[in-house]
Amino acid sequence: MRRHVRIGPGALAIVLLVVTALGFGCGRSGEEAEDRPEPPLLNVGHVGHDHHLALYVAALEGERFKRDYGIYLREVKAREVYDLVDGDKVLARLRLIKVGGGSRMPAAMSRGEIEIGLGGVVPVAKFADRGEPFKIICPLQTDGDMLVMRKDVAVEDWSAFVATAKAPGKPLKIGYKAPVAVAKLVFERALKEEGIAYSYDPAEAEARIILVNFGSETSPIPLMESKAIDGFVMNQPAVAVAVDKGLGKVIAELRDLPPEGKWVNHPCCCVSATERTIAAYPEIIKAFVKVIVLSTELIKSDQALAVDCASRWTKYDTAVEEASIPTITYIAEPTDSWVAGMRTWCEMVAEIELFTGEYADASPEAFVKDVCDLDLCRAAIAELREKGLVE
Repeated sequence: MRRHVRIGPGALAIVLLVVTALGFGCGRSGEEAEDRPEPPLLNVGHVGHDHHLALYVAALEGERFKRDYGIYLREVKAREVYDLVDGDKVLARLRLIKVGGGSRMPAAMSRGEIEIGLGGVVPVAKFADRGEPFKIICPLQTDGDMLVMRKDVAVEDWSAFVATAKAPGKPLKIGYKAPVAVAKLVFERALKEEGIAYSYDPAEAEARIILVNFGSETSPIPLMESKAIDGFVMNQPAVAVAVDKGLGKVIAELRDLPPEGKWVNHPCCCVSATERTIAAYPEIIKAFVKVIVLSTELIKSDQALAVDCASRWTKYDTAVEEASIPTITYIAEPTDSWVAGMRTWCEMVAEIELFTGEYADASPEAFVKDVCDLDLCRAAIAELREKGLVE
């Protein structure tokens, strides 16, 4: 049963006064909300392996970053959505999207699915060569790529591999994850240096190495188990997984392959963004890079934390990440040696005619100048140094 309550004239006047006041209050709040637009939502693509550990450490250690640095990622939805916060100000909401390795990350950026991407420097450069408005805004790491052979293959080092490849008999089948994957390109260039004929066609009579594309979304482990491949070239932690399972053995770190000295500290993964994003959100990009820089320093100073975060994010056993992470050089500052490594990339890939567009005839200096936009990264590091947060 409903009750009917009679309101007297005096009470009614008070109610009307309160409602009117609340109405005006709501109106002002609405106007103020229009004056304060929501922070932008930016999609950040990553691959999911430990070369991108700086992002995962920042995501998992948000409270530590808040306490120690004042700039951090605040979790909204674990492993997916984070607010980029500086002090008490939310600069942007970041949606983390796992994309494939190789060309899949820049392809996602080309389709407009992501604005910022973590991935290989060569795939990013290849898309920029086609005219895509992509820029490398900071490094992530160098090295961490290796040649692994099945344990039952009688090869123990690079010299033995070369001798076996050149000897009569069946060609060796070596897997790779993507046509423009960094590890595959280094290996391909080393084969050329050693004078070893290779092909992607198993029917090629002269080939001593058959390169097998197993795809960036597929593990090489099943192919090792079935003996469909004799080995593979790939980044960590796939290498550590193969060793941990007792299937593979490391024959060489790709940094040591010929031409001698060319691949030491070779740039591998980077952070990239579209030119439009850089122009529209320079302060957000700079803040994001700060988080990456701080995370990188934390990885280098606390390897136990790095291993723990890597294992928690990638879901690999701790033993796998303990073997993987020490072989990777994490770097977020574009040092002179990193820039020199980028120039070396231009020289080396020119010999296999990887670039056919913007950079086909570019000098190494012109290539680096065009494909990289490092101003915000350098500004971010300078500001962190002023605060004493990095050396």
